[in-house]
Amino acid sequence: MAYFDGIAPTYHIELLDKPTIVWDFHSLLLEIQIMFSFMLTNGENPLKICKHCSKVFKASRPKAVFCSPQCKNRYNVYKSRAKNRNKD
Repeated sequence: MAYFDGIAPTYHIELLDKPTIVWDFHSLLLEIQIMFSFMLTNGENPLKICKHCSKVFKASRPKAVFCSPQCKNRYNVYKSRAKNRNKD
């Protein structure tokens, strides 16, 4: 709770088609902080750091390690060039 300055969101349950939790946020900043926390801990599509450029990206697959196909290609080119340099 210290991360959210001691202000916790409240919630209530609404009975729609099925019981649903509805969050009540005191400010937009608090909502953004909570959403970011959920994104960081999401097991299916977590935020990751690109193996090549070190930028943070939302992984579309659990095993993704690059933020884009271009980064994957650049990483492989640099890796290949370093390998060839070591052979000479």
